[in-house]
Amino acid sequence: MREPAVNKLCLYYDPVFELHSPPYGYHIESPERLTYAIQGLQDSQLWSRAEHLPVPRRGGELSRIREVHSWDYVEAILDLAEHGGGYIDPDTYVSPGTPLSTLSYASAVLDASEKLLSGMCDVALVLGRPPGHHAGYFGRAMGAPTLGFCIFNVSALVALNVHRLGYEVVIIDIDLHHGNGTQDILYSEPVFHIDIHQDPSTIYPGTGWPWQTGEAEGRGTKLNVIAPPGTGDDLYVELFRRALDLYQSLSSTPDLVIIDAGFDAYIEDGLGSLRLTTTSYYTIGSIIARIGAPILIILQGGYSSGLYRALPALLAGLLNMPNPFEEHPSRTENSIRRKALKHLDELKEHLESTPL
Repeated sequence: MREPAVNKLCLYYDPVFELHSPPYGYHIESPERLTYAIQGLQDSQLWSRAEHLPVPRRGGELSRIREVHSWDYVEAILDLAEHGGGYIDPDTYVSPGTPLSTLSYASAVLDASEKLLSGMCDVALVLGRPPGHHAGYFGRAMGAPTLGFCIFNVSALVALNVHRLGYEVVIIDIDLHHGNGTQDILYSEPVFHIDIHQDPSTIYPGTGWPWQTGEAEGRGTKLNVIAPPGTGDDLYVELFRRALDLYQSLSSTPDLVIIDAGFDAYIEDGLGSLRLTTTSYYTIGSIIARIGAPILIILQGGYSSGLYRALPALLAGLLNMPNPFEEHPSRTENSIRRKALKHLDELKEHLESTPL
């Protein structure tokens, strides 16, 4: 790994991302999520440090979405939006503004990947929504009961696009929940996907086991790393380092790193049983920066304090800046660490039995 320099940050945000809004009542995945994120970035001075780039309106985003989702699924979303919106499943809503929000999100991440690969940015953050990493080819993915707030999977879209252009790309998913939709779409593709998440037996979507390592051309490229409930900063960072070492033993330095950035594992965010402070996010950012590749950050989960505090901490680590929200790191019980390392050994065994 290289020592990181202070990098150029590009930021994409547009009010159009707030058009995806609950058709009625309260929902945790709401436009206010971006308010938390922007406030945290402003208070940490990262907002003013970034170069703000416009979200382009290219017009061909719908055809690109159909590269990663079935026609029937896309049509179901568009039809529900056209008829005033509603819930496509018990967790996930569609509103009249959803198509414009999601297509603009796709346009932003594609534009960001081009800027990164051309050297115009070192780190690009797309502050878009709705999230997408639970959305698979047919919608609900890998047996999950719902779409988990997600609509279109822009992470899989940009990864597949960059791969087909001949670049090496890796997705690193740090959301509390397994990115089952991303894995579903890319399961047969030779695109590495490192996903560190809470034990699937304890939380939605119930997928992301060590033996799920990919198939066909994607065999051995899906690295699912399980963090048991009670995991603190020390264990989480250890698991992350070991997973990255494992990936680097299997692949060359990537041309692009995509971070599926969820902040719902933050201890105060309220959805899971991991105990992460900003220490984990800052350290992970510093580790990823040393890979020496341009970095695209795509927003996934995080619903309150995680967006305000952990997102700036991650960015600061990536940019080789001080942690703006430094916190005392959390510790993990030895019994929990043993469980996690056992799962990691299982992953290594499955990779050895299914070599690339």
